[in-house]
Amino acid sequence: MPDDVQRDEQALLLREQGRSFARIARLLDFAGAIDANAAFNRALRRCEPAQQAALRSREMARLDALGARLRRRDDVSEDELARQLHGLQRLRKTLFVA
Repeated sequence: MPDDVQRDEQALLLREQGRSFARIARLLDFAGAIDANAAFNRALRRCEPAQQAALRSREMARLDALGARLRRRDDVSEDELARQLHGLQRLRKTLFVA
């Protein structure tokens, strides 16, 4: 398995273990969380359709829980909350891009 494919698979496994994309980036030496998310999505797309559906469902649940935690925080401004929720929406969309 080529190194880049192997690293993508590791990103998928780490995310399944509950690691944040920022943490995955640090562990696997990606430039940042966006690159770790891209690796996760590449690995996701290489999975069989049934496995993809299960992975997407678990990832959506994680993103929903994160959104709920963000909404409960009272130390975040309305603008910052809107920015972070917009980011979550982008992550949700990347799960279904071919």
